[in-house]
Amino acid sequence: MKAKKWIKAGLLFAAGLLLSAQIFAQFKVVGYMPSWSGSVSAIQYSKLTHINYSFALPTSTGGLQPIENPSKLSSLVSSGHANGVKVLIAIGGWNNGDDSAFETLAANATYRTNFVNAVMSFVNQYGLDGVDMDWEYPDAGASANNYLLLMQQLSTALHAQGKLLTAAVVGTGGASILSGVFNVVDFLNLMAYDYNNYEHSTYTYASQSLAYWKGRGLPASKAVLGVPFYARPSWNSYATLLANGASPNSDYFGSDYYNGLPTIRSKTNLAYDQGGGIMMWELSQDATGANSLLSAIYQVKIDRGGTNPPPPGTLIQAENYTSMSGVQIEPCTDAGGGSNVGYIETADWMAYANINFPTSGAYKVEYRIASQGAGGQLSLDLNSGATVLGYLSVPSTGGWQNWTTISHTVNVNAGTYSVGIYAQTGGWNINWIRITKVAAAASATTAVTSVKDQLFDNQEVEKAPLLFPNPVVTSLNLRGSLNQPGGNITIFDLNGKQVLNARSGITSISVDALPAGTYLLVYTKDGKKVTQKFVKK
Repeated sequence: MKAKKWIKAGLLFAAGLLLSAQIFAQFKVVGYMPSWSGSVSAIQYSKLTHINYSFALPTSTGGLQPIENPSKLSSLVSSGHANGVKVLIAIGGWNNGDDSAFETLAANATYRTNFVNAVMSFVNQYGLDGVDMDWEYPDAGASANNYLLLMQQLSTALHAQGKLLTAAVVGTGGASILSGVFNVVDFLNLMAYDYNNYEHSTYTYASQSLAYWKGRGLPASKAVLGVPFYARPSWNSYATLLANGASPNSDYFGSDYYNGLPTIRSKTNLAYDQGGGIMMWELSQDATGANSLLSAIYQVKIDRGGTNPPPPGTLIQAENYTSMSGVQIEPCTDAGGGSNVGYIETADWMAYANINFPTSGAYKVEYRIASQGAGGQLSLDLNSGATVLGYLSVPSTGGWQNWTTISHTVNVNAGTYSVGIYAQTGGWNINWIRITKVAAAASATTAVTSVKDQLFDNQEVEKAPLLFPNPVVTSLNLRGSLNQPGGNITIFDLNGKQVLNARSGITSISVDALPAGTYLLVYTKDGKKVTQKFVKK
């Protein structure tokens, strides 16, 4: 285990105003992930709705060439689906300007059928959610008509299986994309960049692109505005530009033109007002941390009124935290591969922003963990520790990659929170977290039992009175186990909300500021818990 300073920090809370979860979900955030660049584990899945893996290439008779890096695609599908993100295959791309295979297959009915069959087989083989057609570009006349025929046939096959069909198109001047295509696609990705070498992707050009396609009859909901994560004319990535000294708040550096944070925010607002989403080429070119363009896009989306509710029972990959202290990401050999969070020491933490609990009640929270040593203890909290939902002991599994699942049931009021996992005691790894709504929550008449059983699994409830006086008015005296040093004391109300903390080894706690009501005091030490109920007058 690595050495580090003990850090006590609040968890990041990034909940936005709730306007409508449905409107939020309809605003698409589409990222391209190339086969040749970028790490699947580095993707900020929580900030995306769709990922297009690039590229598959057609043959002239309607087949598909072997895809580059197929294991990367499989990993992308697994991680994307675990985070509620749809993954599509992008077919085509610039390909050095060679679209001859598209031209030949689209002109022949048999080859078109071959292509559709090959695509459907590929989609089903990898468990994909659809196809993004990136034929750059059909010509006017016969080529345009053949493109429409191909898209119509592909749309019928994909939509019959509940799959998506999208397409990448030029920002303006796309007359060879006939308006009949608008009816068969789920949306179009408008490549509002590469307009020229200099100032190739201005806000003005973005506005012109949306106006062009909507003016031809494309519904606004199907117009997804593309933005670049690179510069022209050098083609350097945004991350490389910053590393070389460019400002994240500018749009030019030397002779290079790019989109910095202010322009990306402005374009996202434009897309929100006049389109159906935003797209980026491409994810591996982004910077990290506060300068991330994808994070800027996501923040605009949040500010415009969104939440990000994971479907109940779906996985949250541990490495997809929005903030953390002290932990590291490492390769994982658990089922599904990918990465896990490791090097967890006491007082380390991970936060997952903007998690929605749609209804109040009991939720089962599962953790996929491994520990080579003696295990440890974790706690689950909301909103920078404002509410501690519960504690859970982590057992030894005999190895850092020997995985098992542990769980507890917690009681949560409906709302959107930053969910935090805090290492009360370190010495364990975590692969994923899964939150599932329990069918029936406890009734109000059993509130005390509910808090005990749901928030603090496997605790010891001592029958001997360790608190006095009870009921109490101002000062609560502790005796027996409760005033032993080396532990933690936490007081909860009957909704499971943490209302008071105290260090152990003391003989009394002032409760004068607490409202009248019934409370639970929980003393935790070395994985063992003692709970006592008291009444505040």
